[in-house]
Amino acid sequence: MEALEIFNAILKCKKHLYHEENIIMKKCILPLLLILISFSLFPQSRFNAGASLNLGIPVGSFNEVANTGIGGSIIGEYTFNQKISTTLSVSYQNYPGDFGLYAIQGKVIDVSLNSIPVLAGIRYYFAEEFFGTLELGVHFFRVDADVSDLYSDEVYSTKYQAKYGVGIGTGYRYRLAKASVLELSGNYQIVEDDFNSFTVRLGVLILLDNI
Repeated sequence: MEALEIFNAILKCKKHLYHEENIIMKKCILPLLLILISFSLFPQSRFNAGASLNLGIPVGSFNEVANTGIGGSIIGEYTFNQKISTTLSVSYQNYPGDFGLYAIQGKVIDVSLNSIPVLAGIRYYFAEEFFGTLELGVHFFRVDADVSDLYSDEVYSTKYQAKYGVGIGTGYRYRLAKASVLELSGNYQIVEDDFNSFTVRLGVLILLDNI
């Protein structure tokens, strides 16, 4: 069975994805890469780095085609002073498809949506523990279909498609040790073509200036 035939069986999901020109991805990634490179030029004493486990909750019409899923992020933070910092994060998020299992010509099809958000942000610390954040960037979405029968199991995927987005949220930081903090945050992501979601992050940052 050809991949196009399989994805025609899940038209409801396909309606949420649109073709994007490759130039869009290049225009999005280039400035974010420049931000990452600029981080490396700053003194390490003002740079924090870490990772988080994420819970992604689809909102609005996106909730009609996807379920709550899990993912993870790699996070970098550069602090300008005690109140303001800038961040860069790259994540991977999986959303199980809200379609159940399809059976076509003796094959069972299980659909999921995956995204890779690349986001640059600004944080404002209201206090040492509490902060608000504003993020801008691009989310790359892809549809995966796991097609199986008694004798085989294959995965078909669409190409990643770029969607611009903006996010706003707040978080709490708890110091674990002199050089590490635990962060819990919630972010509402408003993404092009109604791929909106609410993301809960739980992660650890290493404070390089305290090592």
